Parts: sequence; C-alpha cells; structure tokens
Amino acid sequence: MTKKLAIAFMAAALSAQVAAAQTSGPKPLELGVDAGVTIGIGDNSTTSISIPVGSARIGFPIGTRTSLEPKFRLNLISGDGDTFTTYRVDLGLLYHLGSSRYPGAYHRAGMYVRPFLGISGFANGNSDSNGLAGIGLGYKMPIVSRLSSRFEANFAHHFVDGDSNEIGLLAGLSFFTR
Repeated sequence: MTKKLAIAFMAAALSAQVAAAQTSGPKPLELGVDAGVTIGIGDNSTTSISIPVGSARIGFPIGTRTSLEPKFRLNLISGDGDTFTTYRVDLGLLYHLGSSRYPGAYHRAGMYVRPFLGISGFANGNSDSNGLAGIGLGYKMPIVSRLSSRFEANFAHHFVDGDSNEIGLLAGLSFFTR
C-alpha cells in the first residue's frame, strides 16, 4: 500500500513539474487546503466530514486557463492499540471557464471544471486500494490580493468489486505564490 501511494504521488508531482516547465515564464503556484463532506452512494457507503482541513493540493499552471493539480488526503485513527489509516491521492486538470482574454485566469474569480483520476485505500492490519475517476464543478472567488476561496461539488466513481460512487462538497482556501 505504501509503495503504491508513494509511486502515485511521485508520478503526479513529476508530471505536474514537466507540464509546468513546458510553459513560458514563471507562473504562480496555487497552494490550497479544502474542508469537505463526502457522501457515499450505494452498498456499504460511508459519509466523511473533514473540517477545517481534509486535503491539501498544489496547482501548477500549464496554460492561461488550465492547471494541473495533485491532491492528497490522509486520515489516521488510533486507539486501544489499533490503528486505522485511509488515504486518497488524485490528479486533477482544472479548466477555468470564461474569457481567455485575461492572462492568468487560473487565479481570477470564475467557474472551473475539474476532471480527476486517483487512488484511495485503507489499512487496518489488512490493506486495500482502488482506483477512482471523477469530475467536479466549482467556483473561485478572490478574497484579497493572493488569497482566494474555492467551492466545488464533485462526483467520483470508485473501481472496486462492488463499484461505488460518492458525491463531494468542498470549501477551500487557495494561496497564490505570486
């Protein structure tokens, strides 16, 4: 499980760096954290509430309206000598809707679409992981110069024996490095 997680995270980070290097000029990174509610749909579904921070993300701009965004979440619960760990790593491609006349649309106010692929899993003596694919629709809203809020609703499908789905609602903060 740890090897798969490390490989997936390194591949996401490397692909983001390669994509960012192919664009001209330095662009600001988007460093963000999200609180969220995830509601499982189907058999053996669960609901997860993560407040104030459920996941961390880094957005690498690869164009005036697109950015590549690896995202990571880790939950560790321990008690009475038992430990339960869940994780999720995904890689999203944000496409910012609206006018392309304004350079740097990725840190302006507006709607975006975020398709993503990832891996999620757990460990509690036994371990299991599975792939997932999803899409989100969100809105960014600047608060001050380099700080924005971000709100998103998304849908994800987990590829497991008894395929499962989930709906997520996220509220986050984004800090831009420039």
